Amino acid sequence: MKKAIIFTFLLALSIATMIFISGCSQGASIKDNVSGQLTETAGLTSYENKAYGIKINYPSDWARNEGSMGTVAMFLSPLESSSDTFRENVNIIVQDLSAQPMTLKEYTDLSLAQIGEFVTDSNVISSTATVIDGNPANSIIYTGRQGQYIFKWMQAWAIKDNKAYVLTYTANEDTYNAFLSMVQEMLGSFEII
Repeated sequence: MKKAIIFTFLLALSIATMIFISGCSQGASIKDNVSGQLTETAGLTSYENKAYGIKINYPSDWARNEGSMGTVAMFLSPLESSSDTFRENVNIIVQDLSAQPMTLKEYTDLSLAQIGEFVTDSNVISSTATVIDGNPANSIIYTGRQGQYIFKWMQAWAIKDNKAYVLTYTANEDTYNAFLSMVQEMLGSFEII
């Protein structure tokens, strides 16, 4: 089970790197996969994936990709300028824990241990109890280095019916706050259906 948690954590780091690489390529685009249901309202689009039992609202001008790099879905901000090298993003991973069930505290402790082990120059800024769609959850904010870049992450997770629902916001440390209110709105809209 520890390997599965490590996989989820490393997946979030890999996604940050891949988004950076795609942001550096002029004309790079991520095509929408249409397996989820979409509804658009007032600048937000509602995404629902019945296979994983999730629903979330995201900005209509963000790109969406399903099933990429082990995620259920990934939402990418538009490039802010021609010199922008990274697309801030939110991704969702649903992890089956039925082979070795664990509590929220156990999952949190494992996740925090992995940050120190796998993120260069890691710094956990906060780890707090929260709620995701009425379920007890944990949220962490941390920074770390990948190559020459410093990223800032916010991850939140809840465990329900032996599944971990993990939402990760990844940004360059210096642009993290620019998207924070939109990301908080996205995370607040997340539903386990």
